[in-house]
Amino acid sequence: MIKMYTARTSEIDYIDEAVNEIKSQIDLIALKKNSGGLIFCHMDFVESGVVAALCKELPFSVIGMTSMASADEHGYSLFDLTLTVLTSDDVTFTAGMTNSINSDNYTAEVDRTFNHIRGQVDSDPAMILTFMPYVRDVSGYEVVDAMDKACHGIPMWGSITNNMDFNYETVQTICNGENLPKGVAMMFLNGPVEPKFIVSSIPERNIGSNRAIITKSEGAILYEINDLPLLEFLANMGLVITKENITTTPIMVYYDDSEEAVALGFYTLFEDGSVLTGGKMPPGTSVAVGSIDAQGIFESAETGLKQVLDCKDRQATLLLPCVTRYIMLAPDQERELRLITEKLTASGSPFMMGYSGGEICPMRGQDGKLHNRFHNYTFCACVL
Repeated sequence: MIKMYTARTSEIDYIDEAVNEIKSQIDLIALKKNSGGLIFCHMDFVESGVVAALCKELPFSVIGMTSMASADEHGYSLFDLTLTVLTSDDVTFTAGMTNSINSDNYTAEVDRTFNHIRGQVDSDPAMILTFMPYVRDVSGYEVVDAMDKACHGIPMWGSITNNMDFNYETVQTICNGENLPKGVAMMFLNGPVEPKFIVSSIPERNIGSNRAIITKSEGAILYEINDLPLLEFLANMGLVITKENITTTPIMVYYDDSEEAVALGFYTLFEDGSVLTGGKMPPGTSVAVGSIDAQGIFESAETGLKQVLDCKDRQATLLLPCVTRYIMLAPDQERELRLITEKLTASGSPFMMGYSGGEICPMRGQDGKLHNRFHNYTFCACVL
């Protein structure tokens, strides 16, 4: 059994005050035999030294990331630090982080770090919590795939780092007081853990009814659909994609080994008309084009929250909605934050939420097994 505690602070400048405020909200003496911590925070908490000082004071491993905003049952803000403590007598929490990754070393670094943590525990973990960096020459799905291979498919849940800087120039991954802009942090949960993973992306009414087939692609780069250049295919649907609006069009990918479509985004429009997407685009795979609007985002949050609230025996609730959702809810950008905070606070159970730069969450496949997936635009949750 896992019990969850949360704490938050808005104090950035006075390190001791910030640490004491967090510690005053969590009774460390009441913690069980094993504990692990998660941090979502504004970049300023890393730069001021609050994160390092807090991790030094806590008697357990902590991983985390910078995020656009965070929330728990005590409130929400774009400028706070939120700490979650997971504690258990029969589940252990073991953490580590890679060195800075790049296109040449990310596979080796993920393998090395996984094996290093695996050497500290007696068996494979039941699941892995992970926070990954935004790296311009390594797509999120590639790092997720590398980790999936390293851990042989063990379910993992987490996020790509983000912040209020939409160029992702000031983001950090956190592990035990250390921080790296290009580090991959992992936390093993070993023991009787039965996580429930929830993915709520785009309402059916916002997904085109006509399926098409990827006919030319390379990794995450999409060239042709239905034997037409991508931009021509989209133009025939009335969609004109430019560098300015490219991130506003999701593509739903129906992988062969997935029961449900995975929502992915268009990232970069190249001069030849091809597009870098958020995930692998295998030729022959069925796709549909979606659309995003504020009401659809709100509906998907309500759908995800209903699934969370239906888990009556939940002890811990972790949420990572896509940061694009916050941006596209303008002018009422805090609408989803308010909904999450109000619904889950009223339920009486603790929760922690941060915005994600790319969601990492398993989905059930046609074989009935969980498969690790990288997502965009989605409301993702992990219930323990």
